[in-house]
Amino acid sequence: MREFPLIHMSLQISSLLLTMLVMGIVIGIMGFINSKRIFSGIHTKRGIMKQQKNGLSLFGYIWCVITYGGLIYVYSLFYKNPLSLAKLFGSPSLENAYLQALLALIILMILAINASETLILPILMKSLPYWYPTTLMKTFRTAFWSVSEKKDFLRSVTMPLFIFSLISSFFMYMAFDLANVASRRNLSEIIGTLILFLGAPFLIILANTISLTIISSSQRSSSTHRLQIIGFSLTDLLSEKCAEASIYGIIVFIQGVIGNALLYVSILQASYSTHTQMHDGWLSVTWLPAVAGLIVFLFILIVDGTYVCRISLSAQAEQ
Repeated sequence: MREFPLIHMSLQISSLLLTMLVMGIVIGIMGFINSKRIFSGIHTKRGIMKQQKNGLSLFGYIWCVITYGGLIYVYSLFYKNPLSLAKLFGSPSLENAYLQALLALIILMILAINASETLILPILMKSLPYWYPTTLMKTFRTAFWSVSEKKDFLRSVTMPLFIFSLISSFFMYMAFDLANVASRRNLSEIIGTLILFLGAPFLIILANTISLTIISSSQRSSSTHRLQIIGFSLTDLLSEKCAEASIYGIIVFIQGVIGNALLYVSILQASYSTHTQMHDGWLSVTWLPAVAGLIVFLFILIVDGTYVCRISLSAQAEQ
């Protein structure tokens, strides 16, 4: 209690049961819809749920328009009269009104990116060869098509890390800037508070990434066998996996920087209206995305490198 802020916590059975009920219903409905789509061949039928070539259905386009429209509207609130914003949210204080607006902005950003991720990821992938140092890695093209083939895994990795980077940046800006916590508490209390709120989401994301990697192990093994057949040596395979891991890390970094930049601009505007001094600069939008990208790069490189070495040693033993 000397390190953490004084927070009175107690377990409420009603809140626990309500959370379990809501999560169970949502997961059950989504699982039913997904299983019906897979086993009944609903993707071949015509209608608003039929997916197009880019992976979005008509309903997906409508949902994208709704989420991005709401995002633009909430973003415009930060450039309106502060008093009208407080009146809109019915908040007694201007700081509380901006806090509610920021929470709404983050939720809409997550919904909008999640709805359009199948459109964003191909654009980012196609832009990589124009500025990525492809001449330094002869296996880049192979890695590029390998990542493109595993679009579901790419989306499953990038989206949770984007959410984690965005929420972490929000708490960081609130702690150091808008709340002026840095002038009233020491650094250990701030770090402890961030760990308290963000430790569990980070463990969930890490467990999700590990489980997805284990599930896709057979696909990775078959891909390595194909590359060996066409003449890739152990050095070439490790170089290809390094390029593949760097692509994952760069995409995570780019998405995180874009999201943090939009969040930083809104918080900067809120600081002007509330006459709060900003301690963080523009460079702060790159810190957490860089850490998330580095974690993804190292994790995928270690996992894939282990598979490559094990398969190569097994092939040598058979020979």
